[in-house]
Amino acid sequence: MNNVERIERFIDEALAGKADNTIKAYRYSLTKFAEYLDGSGTDLEGYGRVDVQQYIASMQLAKRSASGVNREIAAVKAYSKYAGKAETVEALRMTKPQKATNKAPEWLPVTKVNEVLRLTDRKKNKRDHAIVCILLYAGLRVSELVALDKADITMSERKGDVIVRKSKNGQERIVPLNSDTRKALADYLAQRTDEHEALFLSSLGKRLSVRSVQSMLNEYEINPHQLRHTFVKRLVDKGHSFALIQSLSGHSSADMIAWYSQPSDDERRAAIEL
Repeated sequence: MNNVERIERFIDEALAGKADNTIKAYRYSLTKFAEYLDGSGTDLEGYGRVDVQQYIASMQLAKRSASGVNREIAAVKAYSKYAGKAETVEALRMTKPQKATNKAPEWLPVTKVNEVLRLTDRKKNKRDHAIVCILLYAGLRVSELVALDKADITMSERKGDVIVRKSKNGQERIVPLNSDTRKALADYLAQRTDEHEALFLSSLGKRLSVRSVQSMLNEYEINPHQLRHTFVKRLVDKGHSFALIQSLSGHSSADMIAWYSQPSDDERRAAIEL
């Protein structure tokens, strides 16, 4: 069995049911590790702990960030435990990433939010406005947004929900849609005359890509992360419980939610003004 076959077998047997993005990331990380092992004269069957430790050192030498190194090694650890080689990933020397709580995430001020909502609403094609609303008011990751199908949206005059099936952590969640988002989605869907299952389509009639959403938002000098951060920040400021915020945002760690309690630079400056 060669390295490619070993990786695919691991994915089929150990990652069944995981989100597409998770599978893609693990496949990429293990392929890079296999390429490193090949250059060291071994493969995904014969490597040892020193090989893993030296792989870490090679990434550090290449100036990979601590979080990037840890992300690659997470895949190696998962594979090693699956392959009965847990001893190869024990007591590894890792660099610690900078704590997420050291700096506040970048959320948008109300003036910028209103500007983007106003400008997208003025466009004849209502797709972009619906995208901004669902990122801002439902807090979806951009990868979750482009994976949505029309069947994942349920709406009535008084309520609505979006089912996020392909989340980062592989856990399905249901997020309520506020009235502005329901109106934006209804206006957009009323313009659709196709039978495509995807909720958001490109101008070519294909499922919208992450890159296309990022490019569209760049026109307004914002990015998808800022819209999601603004959603979570709003929940934190309203004093909602960590459990509620986790269920709505899909964050798996309470530490990530605590991150949003950190004051931004603008808030710190405003606090000292008389």
